[in-house]
Amino acid sequence: MYLSELKIKGYKTFNEEFKVKFNKGLTILLGENASGKTAIIDAVRLLINEDEYGRIGISSSDFHRPITNPAKEKGSNSIEIRGVFSELDEERQVAYLPWLDASDCSKAYLNMKIDNKETPRGKYNRVIWGGESSQSIFEWELLDTIACIYLPPLRDAGNKLEAYRGSRLSRLFRDEKPKPGTAPHKLEDKFDKFNKGLLKDDSIKKANKQIKDKLKESLGNFLVQDSLIQFSETSFDRIVERLRLLFYPKIQEATEPEYFRDISENSMGYNNILYLATVLTELDRTKDSLHKVLLIEEPEAHLHPQLQIRLLQYLKEQSKTDDIQIIITTHSATITASADLESLNVLTIQENKNPKTTLLKDCELNEESKFYLERWLDITKSTLFFAKGLIFVEGIAEALVIKELSKKVVKEATKDDPNPRESLEDCGVSIINLNGIYFKHFFKLFKGYKLNNDGKKEDVDYVPVRCAGITDCDPEPVKETKPTKLKPCNCDNSQSKDFSEELTENKSEYCRIFTNLKTFEYDLGMENENLKIMIEIYNEWLDTNGPTKSTLEEWSKKAMSTDDERRDVSFELLRFIESIQNREKQIMGKGLFSQKLAYKLSENPTLEFSVPEYIKDAILWAINKSFKNDRQRENSK
Repeated sequence: MYLSELKIKGYKTFNEEFKVKFNKGLTILLGENASGKTAIIDAVRLLINEDEYGRIGISSSDFHRPITNPAKEKGSNSIEIRGVFSELDEERQVAYLPWLDASDCSKAYLNMKIDNKETPRGKYNRVIWGGESSQSIFEWELLDTIACIYLPPLRDAGNKLEAYRGSRLSRLFRDEKPKPGTAPHKLEDKFDKFNKGLLKDDSIKKANKQIKDKLKESLGNFLVQDSLIQFSETSFDRIVERLRLLFYPKIQEATEPEYFRDISENSMGYNNILYLATVLTELDRTKDSLHKVLLIEEPEAHLHPQLQIRLLQYLKEQSKTDDIQIIITTHSATITASADLESLNVLTIQENKNPKTTLLKDCELNEESKFYLERWLDITKSTLFFAKGLIFVEGIAEALVIKELSKKVVKEATKDDPNPRESLEDCGVSIINLNGIYFKHFFKLFKGYKLNNDGKKEDVDYVPVRCAGITDCDPEPVKETKPTKLKPCNCDNSQSKDFSEELTENKSEYCRIFTNLKTFEYDLGMENENLKIMIEIYNEWLDTNGPTKSTLEEWSKKAMSTDDERRDVSFELLRFIESIQNREKQIMGKGLFSQKLAYKLSENPTLEFSVPEYIKDAILWAINKSFKNDRQRENSK
């Protein structure tokens, strides 16, 4: 049994009905700020009646209000939340009989509705029911069989592990509390004997007598109260509420108790781990629960990357071995990169609409694509789940230079916008280096369809983020061709031809491939006066005189005003750049040249360096601006 789906309407971020899916074990909710992650967690807490941090209440601001409406307006008429529980075994089907789906006994429903109408005491009444009919009698004891614990973000775990009434640690022992009318717990007997022994101590006797004497002097024998100094109350509740958790920096069996220290001396990150350990222990000890849910917001709080990875692995293991459903929210690229792809649920902000939620296991992911993506989602690439737009490139050369080239394109494209932007970062767009032509695997998360065995299109779930793939044409034979805009060559890259045509023919709303004449460096050289700058960079790079130096100086004197002039020099310059890689195995010629070019563009923002059309189009697509080739295609339809 597990909470498989949550439907939310009229609550916080969510106006019209919003559906979010969860896994049986671990689900990781991720996405940019204000995409609804915390609202989902709070909705689960409301529905299951979680009370770890005080029962979550309802205020007027919890009722959804469109951002275009005044803040003082009342908001939605009601909040409606429905939880769908799936895979109920026979035992749970019997237990949750009033909640069952009439046509599918392995499925159950828990519902809540809160009307936007305050009571005379300023509260909002909630109605809760199980199953499909709100008229059925609801048994609150049945709700108590779902154990739910919530860990908030940026928590002060040290404070929660201190000794106080109702403390985190005291909850670990509630199942051991003696029932009324039964014999006292052994702890109570021990504390009672200990306290009676203290009363015989001369220091305690002396202090007790002095306090009594002062009381008599101040109030007299008739009005005075009595007093007694002792170590602690001896009831079971009071004993366990005075327990505190101590720590030692290493774990070893032989550590003596006197070496342990107060957790106020520990780091916040390790205290968070200690706190989580007590929570999982409590869930493990919960005997009467038929389902266990752990909600954690931002588990990365105060943890360095290695601890984040280890904690994620541990949570995944616990969800399986102890049958705990764990739902976490995160902004951590480290956690995202280390997670199983199927555990990720991506939330994407939609303008004037509910956020879009995508459980990645519902995308078009076969085993090969899943295997590939999970091994390539390093910290850099995992930022794609937090971006508003994506530009996928083949290698480091494109990643370095396109970032600088994009500044000109973005600035020009947004100059008339209410909020002009100057870089891809301002637009929330990330450049992802794939180190190859692996676009098909990544685009499966975003394109929104798959082709069946008959080649027919079938809709699948997707992440609604614009993706531009920038790839080389690589015409055959690539070593000999010198294409121009008027005389292009046939591409030998299936990504640039077949896959690009597939995306266009199937009208993928979010994915496009953009291709050049030949290769990245060659096409840069084919634009206007770019070759002059590229020759200058290569010339500065050479620290010896020779035939290459002479050739560069000869090129620099040429006008290079036509494509025919530029193609020959671009062809030879590309050969020079690649030859450095061949001559010095440890140095990547293209990468180093691109690094020098990117630095020059960064240091000289006004430098006259033209952006090739295919790169400009890709950038405009990613930032959701129209571009020339796109307009031409639309006009031709």
